[in-house]
Amino acid sequence: MKKIFKTVLSAAILCMTAVIMSVCVSAATEDVEFKVTLAKSTSGAWGQSVTYDKTAFDCTRITPESEVKVEFELDGEWTGNGAPVELIFHNYSTADPAIWAKISPYEYDDTSASFRYDDIVEAYGSDDFSTVDAIHLGDCGIKMKATKFVITNCEEVVVTTTEATTTTAAETTTAAETTTAATTTAAAETEAPSQSSGGSIPIVPIVIVTVVVAVIIVVVIIVLKNRKRFY
Repeated sequence: MKKIFKTVLSAAILCMTAVIMSVCVSAATEDVEFKVTLAKSTSGAWGQSVTYDKTAFDCTRITPESEVKVEFELDGEWTGNGAPVELIFHNYSTADPAIWAKISPYEYDDTSASFRYDDIVEAYGSDDFSTVDAIHLGDCGIKMKATKFVITNCEEVVVTTTEATTTTAAETTTAAETTTAATTTAAAETEAPSQSSGGSIPIVPIVIVTVVVAVIIVVVIIVLKNRKRFY
């Protein structure tokens, strides 16, 4: 009985390990680099060089390990106090009055700056970034243009793919309608893969189920062997 108990305990630990591994996989992070092709030179009067709204980035992906790292070009020599740039978290849709949270970098020079999560939370007044409507990079009194904008350690977005199904001309009214439908379906899958009804088979649940089944089989074999010893 002691051996059976140890076996069951080992099986439980193995299953728990599998669950922990699945959680770690689901909590994977990635660095997100934003396009700066539309960055503009500021006037040097506390203007913004780049702005990213909810359609460009979902701020709920930001994690406590995230940092905002930016690079920029200054038009002239910076002689002011503190950093030449600032990060701004803006809420204009749900806050009254609107929130214009200005964050200073914890390290910077004349070409780059880094902002940490804790400073963003403190300035914004909350770690609930679902209410953030836009993120800006602005100057602090000198003409500036953003050249790079990255947020590190963001939660990954899982994108699934589907297999397109096509119909023959005999199953549709005309061959032209069939071609149009197939083209529309392919375009929809390319532009919005996350909205498709199908999806790839999740690997983690299969691994967990396989481990559990294997453990059950091992336990049954051991129990049968122990019974034979007593007969």
